[in-house]
Amino acid sequence: MRADPAPVQRHNLRLEDVLATEGIGAAQFSPDGHWLAYNLVPPYDQLSDYSYWMRAYGLSGHQLWVKAMDNGAAPSLQPGLDPGATSFLMGFSPGSTHVVVLEHKSGRFRLVACRTGEASCVRFDPMPDIRDRYVRAEDWNAHLVWTSEDTFVMPVRDDVLPGSEMRNRAATGTFLWQAWNRAWSGHGATASEAISTGRDRSADWAAGDLVEFSIRTGRVAILAAGRYTGVRASSDGRFLLAARVAERERPPADARPIASETHPIFDRHYALSLIDRTRGAVRQAGQPFNVDPGSLTWLETPERFAVFGWDQDEKPEDGRFYIVDTATLNAHPLSHAGLALTNRRQDPDFKWWPGPARAALLESGLAVLARPVGDVRQDWYLLRGGAAPLNLSAGLDEPSGDLLTVDRSGITLMADGAMYRLTADGDPARLTPEGTRFSGPVADAANPADARFVDFTPTAPRIGEDNSEDLILAQSESRTGDTGIWFGDVRPGSASWRHFALNMPAAHVLAASGRAQAAVITVKEGRATRLLLIGKDSVSTELARINAHLNAVHSPGTRTISYALHDPQGAAPPRPVTACLLLPPGYDPAKRYPVLMEVYPIGIGGNCRTYTDYPAPGAVVPELWTSRGFIYVLPSIPLDLARTPDDPLGGLGDLLGQTVDALADTGLADPDRIVLFGMSQGGIASLVGATQSDRFAAVISINGWADYFSHYFGARGLMRYFHLDQNGGDNRWRYECAREGPSHDCPFGFGVTALADPERYARTSPVARADRVTAPVLLVHSDFDYFGMAQYDEMFGALYRAGKDARYVRYWGEGHGPSSPANIRDLWMRIDAFLAESGVAVSQAEPDRSH
Repeated sequence: MRADPAPVQRHNLRLEDVLATEGIGAAQFSPDGHWLAYNLVPPYDQLSDYSYWMRAYGLSGHQLWVKAMDNGAAPSLQPGLDPGATSFLMGFSPGSTHVVVLEHKSGRFRLVACRTGEASCVRFDPMPDIRDRYVRAEDWNAHLVWTSEDTFVMPVRDDVLPGSEMRNRAATGTFLWQAWNRAWSGHGATASEAISTGRDRSADWAAGDLVEFSIRTGRVAILAAGRYTGVRASSDGRFLLAARVAERERPPADARPIASETHPIFDRHYALSLIDRTRGAVRQAGQPFNVDPGSLTWLETPERFAVFGWDQDEKPEDGRFYIVDTATLNAHPLSHAGLALTNRRQDPDFKWWPGPARAALLESGLAVLARPVGDVRQDWYLLRGGAAPLNLSAGLDEPSGDLLTVDRSGITLMADGAMYRLTADGDPARLTPEGTRFSGPVADAANPADARFVDFTPTAPRIGEDNSEDLILAQSESRTGDTGIWFGDVRPGSASWRHFALNMPAAHVLAASGRAQAAVITVKEGRATRLLLIGKDSVSTELARINAHLNAVHSPGTRTISYALHDPQGAAPPRPVTACLLLPPGYDPAKRYPVLMEVYPIGIGGNCRTYTDYPAPGAVVPELWTSRGFIYVLPSIPLDLARTPDDPLGGLGDLLGQTVDALADTGLADPDRIVLFGMSQGGIASLVGATQSDRFAAVISINGWADYFSHYFGARGLMRYFHLDQNGGDNRWRYECAREGPSHDCPFGFGVTALADPERYARTSPVARADRVTAPVLLVHSDFDYFGMAQYDEMFGALYRAGKDARYVRYWGEGHGPSSPANIRDLWMRIDAFLAESGVAVSQAEPDRSH
């Protein structure tokens, strides 16, 4: 007789549980269905490189696993890759012979192509130009553009100016070390220069190259000198569309306090370019003057293409689409008069103009997503030169803004759970079976519940450039998961479908292949996540099981409270808000507990999700407070109530005090033991609250800033070493904005420049009000953050000068909070010591400290 399993001995969440968290990345089948490749992320504290970006949690350590689908062999790590590097899956070659990864190690990016399942790899030296933005990282270059079975194209840049801005703590350290040693040895100049009014570089072309990589020979060939982005290949691989990139434009001195002017998406000249690979010729179009790199769209055949652009004296949002003849580069503008084009984010309230949603070039015209001016419903309209726009999706319920396929005569998309083909010749034609609802196409995206960590997604077929019969839709009967998938051949005249049942509750499809007759899914088993390969007849094979250790972790209790916030200015009526309390494990309603109140200046409070619901490694996790005997709460901070005439957060302390009273009214919270905590924007918000209220027993502020005036003009931390042409990154956008309301994206918006009202900036800063702080303060910062560490140097100096109790911890080589497990452990040791010294640590039922 089989013995019953021993009961699981549960414990409170420990730091070591967080640092042991594993993850699942991207997954993809090869085009021929013979291979499966997927990323797994080992336990966080077992990685060998924590230098990625501003913080490495969930972004580092991706390993590439491969499995042959035509035999029973177990999956294996792809041979030939560096085991100490992060290897993001970028995709398979068209012939399925090779798999390509983006490798990151110690701040260095490179592309690596390996024969699938073999240790035959080529490493390419040029640095891929992946991204270049802080506020919003455009993904114009975050994919491989295949020009043949063996070659792909990618823009590249100099190593010191990599394409992301700059996920480069290690590269910065190397750069500084080399410069320091040149200076100390006297062997080279180490100066850098930034120019203001002396020279405007916006008319200069940015440095870089458009490069073709051969996965067969390892050869690298420059197709076009200069920096390029948004590359699209014609169907025959002969022509490449791209936008040539100029240097960043300087924001005008008289820019209005709106993001589109102080920090626009299109902050430089993007010139339409056509590259003929066979002749090695590069032609640049004169019209339109500027183009949206994300709008470049070929016809199914290469005789013409479409692009969205605008004239030199126009704003991007005032542009229009053009159809361009490949042979002559003559551009024919298309009017969309009477229509408002849907933006790329499909969000009418998005604060930047990110360009139009994806359009499709057909023989009969250009299909665009738009709505009549003054209306809210969006549809697909066909722009046809001199004729009036034709509504292609009229009559469909909720037509999707995302295209599935494009050919010369029509487009396909989802509407009301079904797939339709739209053409200019008739009504929409349903392609999917009647009586079956679909949630949409299978898409590889991050899923926090399953510990999905996807940064660079694999190369998906570009719309209109894929002739595959493998269109895959996910079937879902509820929001809890996918019940099945359908493989369809939707080419004109076909529209055949095959059903594939998953038979797994709450499954989430990562990837599927009609040729392999298989799918990769994630399912939960308790708090663990299983990665499964589902084959024919729904037979499953477990590829990985991660985070099983979380099955032994207690989840905290939760309680939602409702209360009213009163306008500190007395102008607005009481505002009802709710807050979720995470309670210490085993809490006693008859006792009062200390509270960790995290402040972050947005209008909504935290939810009741727990770490075991959404596991992801990090330096500061809410349940590490509850494990220490604290109630944790992230309250709502309505920005319109926080704003006063003089100070964008002038009423914050009052609102936090009202929240303290609401917590005390529950009978659970000890109002004399409230700790105010904040990180990033919450870091400065916690300092603002500390200078406005005496309700806190201690304050912990991590990786924020403290002085509005110096921060407005100062360099953006780490970026001071590479982007001084933009004042280190240009912090003005945080302060000159003038938006509040439901978006809550402007918590520090003065609506006026620091030059126009310097006294107001300086007077309202926490650093100038340090003498009002009543609680002991723990400041934590790091030298490679986006927010310059000098900001907390100032704050500590102000607290010291004012005679206040303060500790200041600085972590070297770290970004936006510590990434190194050693530093994360050190941080919590110092937090515990600080709370004990402050007299707010739990005195009864001491929590488990075995970390």
